[in-house]
This record gives sequence, C-alpha cells and structure tokens, in this order.
Amino acid sequence: MKSLHIIFALLIINGTLSQQLENSGFEQWENVGTGEEEPLSWSSTKTSDNSSLNGLAPQVISRSTDAHTGTYAAKLVNKNVPFVNIVANGILTNGIVHTTTNPQDSYVYTDVNSSDHSQPFTSFPDSIVGWYKYTPQGNDVGNIQVLLHGNYGQLPVDGSTSIIALAEFDFSANSNWTRFSTPFIYYPTINNPSYILCNISAGDSTQAVANSELKIDDLELIYNTTKIPDQSTNSINVTYLNDHLQFSNFVNEINYAIYNLQGQLMNIGKIDRYNRNVSITLESGIYFISIQSKNHHKSIKILVD
Repeated sequence: MKSLHIIFALLIINGTLSQQLENSGFEQWENVGTGEEEPLSWSSTKTSDNSSLNGLAPQVISRSTDAHTGTYAAKLVNKNVPFVNIVANGILTNGIVHTTTNPQDSYVYTDVNSSDHSQPFTSFPDSIVGWYKYTPQGNDVGNIQVLLHGNYGQLPVDGSTSIIALAEFDFSANSNWTRFSTPFIYYPTINNPSYILCNISAGDSTQAVANSELKIDDLELIYNTTKIPDQSTNSINVTYLNDHLQFSNFVNEINYAIYNLQGQLMNIGKIDRYNRNVSITLESGIYFISIQSKNHHKSIKILVD
C-alpha cells in the first residue's frame, strides 16, 4: 500500500475543515493485474506485517468495475488457504494486517511509523456512510469498523488501544447497491483523536466462510453542522436497578455504549421511546454510558453498588 500524495481529502462545510478517509471511493489502484493488487492507501493480507506468510496468502482483494459511482469499487472475497485448513478473510484496511496461521490471533492496526499504513486524523465525525453489495455463504457476516484513536489503535479493539470513538456496521445479504449508515460512539475521554483506522471484512473475522463476497464503494464521513434542540441528550437520565439500565427523558432514537473504568466495551445498542430498558448484569464499580443522538453526544458516569 502506498499513501496518496494528498494526506487528507478535505471538504469545507460551513467553514469547517472536515477530514475524509483517503481514496474512499477506491478509484486509485496499484499493482493492477498482479497478486498484490490493492487500492492506494489501503492494504490486505498480501502486504501484511508478516513477510513470511504474504507469499502464501491468497489474493482476497481486487478491483471491480461493478461500482456504485465512478469507475471502480473494491471487491473482497473469503478464500481457502492452500495446504492448510483455514479460510483467509477478505479484508481491507487503511492500517496494516497482522497475520498468523491462526485467524483468531490476527488483527489490523495503525503503524504510526509508516505513512503507508497510517492516516493521521483530528476531526470528530458523527457517522460513516457508504454503499455495498454482499453475498454471504452460510451464516457468514461481513462488517466495517472505523476507529478514532490516540497513539495506538487496533481492530478488534484490545486493552492497549486508546479509543476515542468507534463506528461498526454488519452487512446483510444484498444483490443491489445498498446504502449503509452507522454512527460513531464516542468514549468518555478528554483526549482528541490522532489517527483513524478502518477495517472492512467479507466475513466473520475468526470463522470466515469461503466464497463470501463483499463489494464496497463511496465511503464518506458525515459531519453534522446543525443542532436540533428537541433531540438534545442533555436531559437524558440513566438509572441501574435489578440488572436493568433504564433511560428516561428523551424523545427520539438514541445510540448508547457502556464501558467499564478500564475502557472495555460492555454493551452497545439503540433505544427509543418504546424500548427504554437494557438488560445487563454489572458488577460493583464505576461505568460510563456514552449516549449519542443525531446531533448531540453526552457521557454519563454511574456507580453500581
């Protein structure tokens, strides 16, 4: 993977500088027609941090002319690895892949020492949108994760990741180009982001099924510039009783994420005025509830006795 000469794709929205993922429409490619064909600013298993395995890894990413807009999209396919009984996940990241012979030990991360495998990022997007086609095999589930982080970040998230915000979306079977949108859930932290890490996969990261295929195109980070007073999170209350969190004083649908004091994600989901309770067993301690509506964000600290 080689980085684009322009470090950031920049948009001016009401005078605000808004950063985007590099080459997010997958129009620019390198090594086309070879086993290391990849979009510029993105990488996969053929260019992982384990050079001894790169030559053995199947090609799981390729350029597709079946695009949502423009000329190209990225096509990810899960493939059997020759001579071993594992399936290589169709994976694409703007970081770098850490590969092993055990898929459960593999992950992607930002290599802050390599401009080819990191994207500096200091903005605060509200959500990410994009377009996809997905043909899963068996019970396979494709996924996109986008992480805003500090000095270190990896996906799936581990205990050493300095998380600022995380957006996740699971793809469902669709033979036509389908739009997705998912919000960033911001962690309770006073730190600002330093990097953005994106990971896209055609199947379950640990139990991928061969021949699941995902096409992805036109990723875009969304920045809200207006505020809607009646959707404010400022008045929302959260209480914990009898293994249930109860949310009150809100009108429209909101996203929530629950973290312990060590920053581990305990639960994530959505609530609305018809479903205000979350069933969860919490041990004694301090927890942070991150709440995000369409245009507002709030963190609440609760103490469980």
